[in-house]
Amino acid sequence: MSADPALVGGDKLDPLIQRIVADVLVVPLEQVTPDSALVADLGAESIDFLDLVFHLEEALDRRIPFTRWQRYVEERFGTGDLSRTITTSVVRDFAFSVTEGE
Repeated sequence: MSADPALVGGDKLDPLIQRIVADVLVVPLEQVTPDSALVADLGAESIDFLDLVFHLEEALDRRIPFTRWQRYVEERFGTGDLSRTITTSVVRDFAFSVTEGE
């Protein structure tokens, strides 16, 4: 059975991702919007993405190898400067793909 795209573990996915991003990057919740670039707008560093995946594992109750995140980003955007490309929406889409078993 597929997960409801709006719900994960009884929580709505968008606010859940917003909360996780805010917690990991230690920024105010209202600063995290769907279009916020994690690096350029919110100050994320490479180590923060490892922490982000760890928090997603806990929230989604699924094992997520960090290589899965790396592969997802590379397949979607290629390589190069991703400082403006990885947004909160990208994290949400990744989380949804995890719940769908992509």
